[in-house]
Amino acid sequence: MLRFPPQISGFFGSVALLLVAATGARGDIVSDWNALALTAMTGTDSPVVAHDLAILQVSMYNADQSIEGTYATYGYGAYPAPGAGPAGADYQAAMIAAANTVMQNLYSGSSSSFTTLYNTQLSGIADSQAKTDGIAWGVTIANNLLSARATDGSADAASTPYTPVGTIGYWQQTSAAGALLPGWGNVGTFAIAGTGAYMTTLPGGSVTSYLQSSQYAADYNQVKDLGSAFSLTRTSDQTNQAYFWAAGDGTVKMTGMWNQIAQTVATNAGLSTADTARLLATLNVAMADASTTAMATTYDQQFWRPETAIANGDIDGNASTNVDVSWAPLITSPSLPEYVSLNATISEAAATVLASYLGDSVSFSLGSDINGDGSIDLTRNFTSFSQAATEAAMSGVYGGTQFQTSVADGQIIGYNVANDVLANNFAVVPEPAGTVLILCGALFLLGVRRRR
Repeated sequence: MLRFPPQISGFFGSVALLLVAATGARGDIVSDWNALALTAMTGTDSPVVAHDLAILQVSMYNADQSIEGTYATYGYGAYPAPGAGPAGADYQAAMIAAANTVMQNLYSGSSSSFTTLYNTQLSGIADSQAKTDGIAWGVTIANNLLSARATDGSADAASTPYTPVGTIGYWQQTSAAGALLPGWGNVGTFAIAGTGAYMTTLPGGSVTSYLQSSQYAADYNQVKDLGSAFSLTRTSDQTNQAYFWAAGDGTVKMTGMWNQIAQTVATNAGLSTADTARLLATLNVAMADASTTAMATTYDQQFWRPETAIANGDIDGNASTNVDVSWAPLITSPSLPEYVSLNATISEAAATVLASYLGDSVSFSLGSDINGDGSIDLTRNFTSFSQAATEAAMSGVYGGTQFQTSVADGQIIGYNVANDVLANNFAVVPEPAGTVLILCGALFLLGVRRRR
């Protein structure tokens, strides 16, 4: 049964997952690789960032947990969960080797940076058979996952043929850029059993039905008012939110921003290496599958952007939408259909994962590179993950690129996908003593039943 996010239903139904206290180093190994990966991925589109970071973080997680065994190793589809690693192998060496193997494969153009981090981290581990075994095991873990994902469709997503419908209500290109990743909805998922169960449709089930509805009129007039480049009703804070979360070209994009949040809160909470790896693996798997679902929905529905809609308000069949041919959005529209909001979907998935592990009421700050020049232009402070997710989602309305319905439905997708990932992956391995007690209890009940 589908569940609804707190912004929609008013009830945060996610089951809290307790972090197991683990001994060992802090999560610096994991965060360092994540941060360097984001540097290499700057300018890469959000779905690709989540996809590639999921491969990176799952490799590190599996390299660790196949040796430490605190949490269940990850497996899905053509990639079976790995069994126990070599006895006595160094788990940190395994994680470092796995990370380097993944990044050298996916981003060979930054090879020297990865090699430098690899050598630096390994130099802190004394040479031994445990280190040697750990390195070899990490390479094996990474190569197995890379092999399983090599045919997942991500390599062909950008070149998938796509021609806009071009009629009333359907997306029309708003820039010279081609359609963004039109085949990404066909990319293999990491954890959910396909995208179909999570995809949504426009209200009324069709473009025409939505266009003629009062809901569309409300969405239309809201974004026309708040999202205009020269809006007189949008507050200065709403303008800041629009710019802050725009995640345009030359930035780490929306998935990268949520990874930066995760790195910050993991460090502030003092999470161990194991818990940091688990958090980031869960986060990126959830964002990857949420992105794929959103992209599948986007190219299935093919709805037009506000700037096209408002320029054609006189021919959309709705008497409550007044045309304005000079209207322009505050933020440049992304080059893909409008419904559903990719940023809202990603953000809700991320916030759901982070709140499940750490509780929602966590304070943090985040800086944003607004113009893509590599420097922080604006910093915002938050008191909860849900607050940040709501801001990120609504920034599309304030920026004039999204309708409210698109935002709300994107949040539903992100929330449901994240909860599926949380419920079925990265679980705590039961303590042996607990398993024995459960077995003894079952045998006792069986004996009682037989005596009856």
